[in-house]
Amino acid sequence: MLDILIQGGTVIDGTGAPAQRCDVGVTGDTIAALGILNGAQARECIDAREMHICPGFIDMHSHSDFNMLVQPPGRGKIMQGITTEVVGNCGLSAAPLLGASRAQREKNIKNLGLDLCWTHLDEFAETVKKQNLPCHMVPLIGHGNIRGSIVGYGNRQPTPDEMQTMERLFTRQMEAGAWGLSTGLVYPPGMYAARDEIIGLANIAARFGGIYTSHMRSEGDMLLEAIEETLAVGRSAGLPVQISHLKTQGKSNWHKLPSVFELIEKARDGGMTVFADRYPYTASSTGLDVVFPAWACEGGNYSELERLQSPEICERIYADILERMSEVELGRDILIAKVITQKNKALEGMRLEAAAALRGQSVGEALFSILIEEELDVDAVFFSMCENNLKKILLKDYVMIGSDASVWDTEGLLGAGKPHPRAFGSFPRVLRKYVCEQKLLSLENAVYKMTGLPARTIGLTDRGVIRQSMKADLVLLRMADVQDLSDYADPHQYPAGISRVMVDGKWEVAEGTMTGNYAGRLLLKR
Repeated sequence: MLDILIQGGTVIDGTGAPAQRCDVGVTGDTIAALGILNGAQARECIDAREMHICPGFIDMHSHSDFNMLVQPPGRGKIMQGITTEVVGNCGLSAAPLLGASRAQREKNIKNLGLDLCWTHLDEFAETVKKQNLPCHMVPLIGHGNIRGSIVGYGNRQPTPDEMQTMERLFTRQMEAGAWGLSTGLVYPPGMYAARDEIIGLANIAARFGGIYTSHMRSEGDMLLEAIEETLAVGRSAGLPVQISHLKTQGKSNWHKLPSVFELIEKARDGGMTVFADRYPYTASSTGLDVVFPAWACEGGNYSELERLQSPEICERIYADILERMSEVELGRDILIAKVITQKNKALEGMRLEAAAALRGQSVGEALFSILIEEELDVDAVFFSMCENNLKKILLKDYVMIGSDASVWDTEGLLGAGKPHPRAFGSFPRVLRKYVCEQKLLSLENAVYKMTGLPARTIGLTDRGVIRQSMKADLVLLRMADVQDLSDYADPHQYPAGISRVMVDGKWEVAEGTMTGNYAGRLLLKR
């Protein structure tokens, strides 16, 4: 007897194959039967005649490393059909945390009401076991964690002894079950690392069958050089490469997309394994101080804040910023998403120019004073990309869907601020806007980019497709109703049309409501 029988649905199996009418039988945490299962007995039967049945969506680019520990758990990912999140992207992961890396993260973790009670991935895994998780997590290890733990946040190269220590530290995380190495080369301390340092660590990831993912050194003015560097790391270390949130940032760089494709496809034609991920929006999101030059961030947050106490240094920083973007662009194209102090809460959801006007300041004055008052803990949204290029990127067969977001909620600690709407709507947005409305992608191809392709890229052999003996991670949706409802003004909104979500054979969402089963786990590479 089956535990669950899903009858009459249209299966999109995650391989890109045409949809077909098919029943799905589940026993325990496994897909036990497929086909027209007339007469099959089950403890629970679900009528799916008006639904599509898809593999659970895999968020190939997530930042839920710390938010995942907040209890009760955030629902922003599971409610859009995501059953697995790949975390530890852009050079920042939950582990390891030693030295300056630990000091840099402690405040953020306390702001989430959490205690930092782990150092290495194996210890983090034990912490996660005690939490309720609605979906699975697949951990990458951030290069920023490794470098920050040993070298700190200074702009210098590691000594030979420090490099060996970094390699040993990373090896320990890979032995504990990490799936690869990520870099964030626009952020300190990753921005100070030379290519050889990254290759040395990527060699270790390769020995364990891991992947290399990179938020590259530039996504704008030096975009092509950054892609060449990323490919060089993969080529030297001999491991798969994933380019994080592939984009052409800044209007002056939009024309570079054909050259971007040429570099990637030449590498793929030459035998390299190269993929990319992308979210379906034309605005990015990260810390507000990302606009600062590298020298201003040297030494970590404490040193950066010290510099901001000097008007002369602020003038130098601002002059550097204005070499790359005008004051008009700075005020118009940046939205303040999240602050920590209550006195600045009214700024959330405002463009920087509006915030400056409210405070009676110039754009530059507002930029620095807000960062000082919030001790740099300001999330922002940056409007700098092109819809036409986004469509061309989504069409590429090596591009997967990733939210580039932490998990958030509609209430509690994770219901604060104005986070990028991608945290609530990325996957339904692809289905509604780019499948149903614009017909840019077929439904089968879109689902493949959300399931089978990311599973194959990261190395998940038991998830991502609907096939007998695979794990029962499933999404039941009504395509006529699927709609992302989250926007920049009111992001804390769950999507419509995602009827049921199953994780390891248990319903996490039933008729649009959380069940409280919490079958999610930290999936370690073994």
